[in-house]
Amino acid sequence: MWGISLSCEIADFLSLIKGLSQQLLSSENDWILYRLDDLAQIKSGYSGTQVSYQTPYKVSRIETISKHCIDIQRIGYVECIPESYRLNVGNILFSNINSIQYIGNTAYLDKDYGLYHGMNLLRIIPNTTIVRPRFLHLLLCTDWAINYFQTICNKAVSQASINQTALGKSRFPIPPMSVQQQICSMFELTERKLDNEQEYISCLQQQKRYLLQKMFI
Repeated sequence: MWGISLSCEIADFLSLIKGLSQQLLSSENDWILYRLDDLAQIKSGYSGTQVSYQTPYKVSRIETISKHCIDIQRIGYVECIPESYRLNVGNILFSNINSIQYIGNTAYLDKDYGLYHGMNLLRIIPNTTIVRPRFLHLLLCTDWAINYFQTICNKAVSQASINQTALGKSRFPIPPMSVQQQICSMFELTERKLDNEQEYISCLQQQKRYLLQKMFI
């Protein structure tokens, strides 16, 4: 039964993202069109030298968001860094220098990781009077947005890039706050259910390994 349930939750999540993509492409809605640089501040990361040993100052790297979430096992360290670079809950990290297939990768700061903003990622700080941070992150994850970013990026032999100015000119239709809240609530419910299902699967796999070990002792 858990397999069917997990499949349903994944389908719900994909349906939500697909629905957002369709809404972005639709001209028959009352959503207001905003430039990204009106919806959020876009900032570059700290360019100071990273060190090969651990310090109290953890900084993000490209690899930190390679799984579309914050991977605290894949970070760097610096000797010191201004407090203004500290990442806050609701910030979004955006991959703007990478292989073309990874341009537009994002990660949402869902909690305080004690992490600072390192180089080669942009930091998007949503204007919460216009857009909910989680909703903006969902928009950035749609196929429409990712395809757009990969179309406008500057392509070189080994990597591609988007500068802050070009990214800031990206335009997104934004609904009223009440609609944003409904969409975010649906997403967060689906996300929690997925996490619970995956934890259950992990427990079953551990039990399976334990039973197999006992069978051959």
